[in-house]
Amino acid sequence: MLCSNCGELIRPVVALDIDGTIGDYHGHFLHFAAQWLGRDLDMGYHGNPSFREWFALHNNVSTEQFRAIKLAYRQGGMKRSMPIYSGSNELVHEIQKHDAELWVTTTRPYLSLDNIVPDTVEWLRRHEIEYDGMLFDEDKYHQLVERVDPQRVVAVIDDLPEMCDAAEEAVGRNIAIMMGTLYNSHIHIRRSTMYDVIAGIGPLIDDWKVLNA
Repeated sequence: MLCSNCGELIRPVVALDIDGTIGDYHGHFLHFAAQWLGRDLDMGYHGNPSFREWFALHNNVSTEQFRAIKLAYRQGGMKRSMPIYSGSNELVHEIQKHDAELWVTTTRPYLSLDNIVPDTVEWLRRHEIEYDGMLFDEDKYHQLVERVDPQRVVAVIDDLPEMCDAAEEAVGRNIAIMMGTLYNSHIHIRRSTMYDVIAGIGPLIDDWKVLNA
């Protein structure tokens, strides 16, 4: 597809969430929280209820304490050392090999700090993830369709079911792929393994190109 105004090639778009989807945010945060509190914690989160509610209930932590831990996690630049999930670089390579634009996304935190964006950028640099755009917002997928034509969005890859629903509402069709991890294993439908996502993303991009040639 070519732009009718500039004649440039219009490429399909894949949006890829960072925290919890390609980066092990939950495991990393839980280990940090145990060190911050100075005691052992229940590490057995599987996605229900929300992470904040589960953490408070199973670890006897108030909402205020939870927010204090998250603030310390962010102020300490911990996001830079968040482990990357195995297969994430292969997924990024597959998206780029099929010549789609890669937009990385993350949710704006409850308390926004000046170091959050540079820490995210540094994490991406350390793991050699090149991207075409970044979205940093609580309503990130509505922000996505404000920046690119929804018709161009081939897939949105996220680990949270509510974010997958939000993506499909914003784009207007079924484009969400929920990455299956330990931390959403309570969901028995719709989840895809990293291997399945890697194997399936190329054909999705190629099919879009055929339909929009």
